[in-house]
Amino acid sequence: MKKKIFTTAILCCIACSTLFSQNTRFTSSLFQLDEFIKRQDKFIDYTETDRYIGTPYNHPEYLNGNVYEGQTLLASNVALRYNAVADEMEIKESLQTPTEEARPLTKSPDIFVKIQDAIFVFAPYMGGIEGGGYFQVLYEGEKIDVFKKLNKKFVPEKPAKTSITRGTKAKFIDIPTYYLVSKNGKFYELPSSRNKKLKVFGKNKELISDYVSKNKLDLNDEKDLIATVIYFNSLKNIEL
Repeated sequence: MKKKIFTTAILCCIACSTLFSQNTRFTSSLFQLDEFIKRQDKFIDYTETDRYIGTPYNHPEYLNGNVYEGQTLLASNVALRYNAVADEMEIKESLQTPTEEARPLTKSPDIFVKIQDAIFVFAPYMGGIEGGGYFQVLYEGEKIDVFKKLNKKFVPEKPAKTSITRGTKAKFIDIPTYYLVSKNGKFYELPSSRNKKLKVFGKNKELISDYVSKNKLDLNDEKDLIATVIYFNSLKNIEL
């Protein structure tokens, strides 16, 4: 997996990097110029926000962020938004740039983005880009990290059948999936069940179960899950 990306030393190094011209960078490696953003995936125009509930994105609006390749800053203060339905990172030059000019960011395990405080990385599947996807990095530890996949369930709209019944809008429902990620890049998907989550810790299940019970933690709660992984990383001579 990637080296630590939260360290002050790296961020200072990045901040001192010489930036490429925005126009040059935006017409080269940042954009997949032969692809357009998939806004119509669910037979609904995403720009017509009054037609649906929820959002197909990590955040409904573009936010300022940075794009990195390893320790090199590729673009600073660009407008970014993660399309969770299409699994694309949308990018445009600034918040004022028309949405029609946004393009999907090039998918590469070497490129990651920081949207405000959220870090997103692209993980390939079986060594290839196809089948891979974006994950949000929630926590990085010495042994294992915690990643989140922002899945979205789409429920189509239901028109009213009669004049006295009321239809329902289309809806995007958040169904995140969490993963423990080892330093050799192996992903361990965490089941939705609290008890089954403990099984992912393998031979350390009882140890982790005792810690969770003693501290009254809920492994279905994101903060409690991270607290449990922090504890796991603090233990000596144990691995998944």
